[in-house]
Order: sequence, then C-alpha cells, then structure tokens
Amino acid sequence: MSEPWQGQFAPQPAFFTPRAPEPPPKKPVKLWVLLSLLVVAVLAAVTWLIVETSRTPSRPATSAAELDRSTKTVTAEDGRSAMTVPAQWVDLPSEYRVPGSVLALGQVYQERYLMVVSDDKADFKDFADYEETAEIALTELSGAVVGQPVDVTLGGMPAVRYEVNGTFDDVAVVYWCTVVEGERAYHQILTWTLADRRAASEPALREVVDTFREK
Repeated sequence: MSEPWQGQFAPQPAFFTPRAPEPPPKKPVKLWVLLSLLVVAVLAAVTWLIVETSRTPSRPATSAAELDRSTKTVTAEDGRSAMTVPAQWVDLPSEYRVPGSVLALGQVYQERYLMVVSDDKADFKDFADYEETAEIALTELSGAVVGQPVDVTLGGMPAVRYEVNGTFDDVAVVYWCTVVEGERAYHQILTWTLADRRAASEPALREVVDTFREK
C-alpha cells in the first residue's frame, strides 16, 4: 500500500479529546473507547484537511468517477476480513487510527475514510449484546445525533447500520457505524466524511462497505 501522509496532519489540539462515556456494569468498555477515539480521529483528519486544502487551492483534475474506477483488495491486519476499496486509498497514519483497528484507509482529496475493528465473539454473550454495546456507545457520545438502526446484509452476514451526525469544533461531520455478525468474529465498520461532502461520499462509502467479507 502507499505510504501514509507523513508529517502532513496538523497536531491534535487537546480540546479535541472527548471524554469517554461510562459503560453500564458488566459491559465491555472497548466499544465506548473506540467510538470516543473515533471522534478524535475524525477531528484530527478534518483539521489537517482544512489546513492542507487551504494551502493547495488547485485540486487534482481527476474526476471522482475516475478516482473510484480502479480498485484494490485490502486484507485486515488480523487476516479475518477483506474489502475492496478505490486504488487511490492509502493507509491512515498510525497516530490517527483507533486502537485495535485492523483496517484504516482513506482518500484525502475526497475526504472519505474507513476503519474496521474486529472483536472476538467469546467476549460477548451474543450478537445482540455486541449490537447493544455499540448502540449505547453511540447514543452517549457528546454532541452527536444518532439515527435509527437499519438492518442490512454484508457478504451474507447479518448487520446493523447506524448514522451519526455531529458538529465538532464548528466542523460538521457525518459517519456511519455498521456492526456485523460474522462467523469468525464480530466487526465494526466505521466510515466518515465532512457533512458538505455527504451527497457524493455516502453512496461511494456504502459501496465500499458492501464489499466487506470474512476470510
């Protein structure tokens, strides 16, 4: 894969760090931490985008359709899943990845980003427990509006998708969390973009998410 954008991300201000919501008793805390840190990752990427695009007013002449036409298959670091993404997507720098993520990629000029986190099924009672944990984590995020869950199917596996909208440090962001009941593990697929890029980015990100499969 291409090298990440070394040294191009703006330093993350301290006030970007949200406080992780407290989980209910006997619930795993990983998802609460994950979703809270996702907000940090979103803000860090957004900050860099604002700074970088203001410095480089001329964007590549390549159209969005051309950027999306060629694809590549990427395999998760734990080897349990894979996805098909646009060939121009590159790895996010490690400092902007959620701890535990097994895939983290994006396309900077289109402001489209993806992360995947996989959890052992033994850590949860069942998929309903996993989904409930993710839903509570989403609803307790400060400053976010969470939409209703939507049942979907990814690679023949049952899944539930949530949409989250929020304004963080005066930047409007929309991201989607899809929890998947796999045969080998439970998975969270997280995608996001700037709110003013939603019209073009949502269908493109959904198309990428729909390629998710276990290996």
